Amino acid sequence: MLAEVRRTIRREGMLRTGEPLWVAVSGGVDSMVLLHVLQAMGHPCSVAHVDHGLRGPESDADRHFVGMTAERLGLPFRSVRVDLRDPGTGTSLQMAARDLRYAWFKELLREGPAVLALGHHRDDVVETLLLGLLRGIGARGWGGVPPVTTVAEGRFIRPLLAVGRQPIMAYAAQQGVAFREDASNADAKYLRNRVRHELLPLMEDLRPGARQALARASTLLREIGRAAHMQVDAEVRELAPADQGTFRIPIVRLLASPAPRLLLARLLPDGHTHPDLVDQLLEAMANGSTGAGFQVGPYRLTLERDVLSCQLPSDGFPSFSLALPLVDRGVIGPFHWQRCTPGDVKLGEGMATAWLDLDLLEFPLLLRPWQQGDRMRPIGLGGSKLISDILIDDRVPAGSKPGKYVLVSGQRVVWLEGHRLAESCSPGPATQSVLRLARIAP
Repeated sequence: MLAEVRRTIRREGMLRTGEPLWVAVSGGVDSMVLLHVLQAMGHPCSVAHVDHGLRGPESDADRHFVGMTAERLGLPFRSVRVDLRDPGTGTSLQMAARDLRYAWFKELLREGPAVLALGHHRDDVVETLLLGLLRGIGARGWGGVPPVTTVAEGRFIRPLLAVGRQPIMAYAAQQGVAFREDASNADAKYLRNRVRHELLPLMEDLRPGARQALARASTLLREIGRAAHMQVDAEVRELAPADQGTFRIPIVRLLASPAPRLLLARLLPDGHTHPDLVDQLLEAMANGSTGAGFQVGPYRLTLERDVLSCQLPSDGFPSFSLALPLVDRGVIGPFHWQRCTPGDVKLGEGMATAWLDLDLLEFPLLLRPWQQGDRMRPIGLGGSKLISDILIDDRVPAGSKPGKYVLVSGQRVVWLEGHRLAESCSPGPATQSVLRLARIAP
């Protein structure tokens, strides 16, 4: 198995020889084997463990087990317990946990080393593909589980991606790698577990080698998806939105596109591109249904004679001001704020929440939609960057960009909601008072 992992690391350019990195370790067999393999290859490892607090004493035992393992091996160890509240009907607990987990991982990448290894393996790739097919793979879903994910803070790597679950179990037995079993992995209420324990064994029984064939298909789909998105991104650059959040897309361009559904999904407001809506839009265009209207979140789409017009509500996106003196908490437009102590800071909430050193801010603060020409100095970048470039890098659809808010302190943009925090106002060792700012959940 070591040879296969080495080939994967070399082929995907994951690591340099002897490069230090973080290893996300849950205590399960996959992550424990990953840690063992990377150490065997001579990489200095720091251990990162996320406690989701979902399994009571079992979660506590996992954290203790991973911490003791790191201590025994003489490895740096960091752990965080994320505040996983019920995300409501729109987001599963699993997805909410993933978001919080990755937000904390990005904080670790900022501290360095700027590489973090995850224990995803070949069977995870296959399960993710089947889940996507069952639920309906969206325009962005072809990527599956990539070997390397590059973010502003660094990169996430998956060295076990070419190795199946059975070889991992065999390696753990041969090398005496201790691990803990997560009872929730057998709970049939989770669709992934049913795919793992029922669907995949059935497919393997019907066609031996099904797992390997599906893993190859996932890799091919990822490459096809990458090529398709490159084509669509080139088309999007030629369809820049007009001022004031309105964009007008020539219908002839949409209908002539080799991938009109991908193009619409890329252009329409994020989170509102249900396949049924896209089909209705394309059908109305093909039928020449001038005047047909569609409500997409806060946007109004209208089929004019030659263009598809997307218009914000008449009041657009207003600006808001926050001035001194501050009470303990309050609301400012669609955001709520709170005065906190440094001990209240929970970095696991990610860029959806701004934690700011109150004494470093210049009041009054201004919350407003971003504007062309806005720049900020994100944490870890070592320089300034245009807000427009950050949104492009984060693949924010054109229709969603006008509603993105920035927080302005004096003349500086210190927060781009959901994406970046500026280095100049982040809490540090000398911080005495913190301002927390987050969008009010719908």
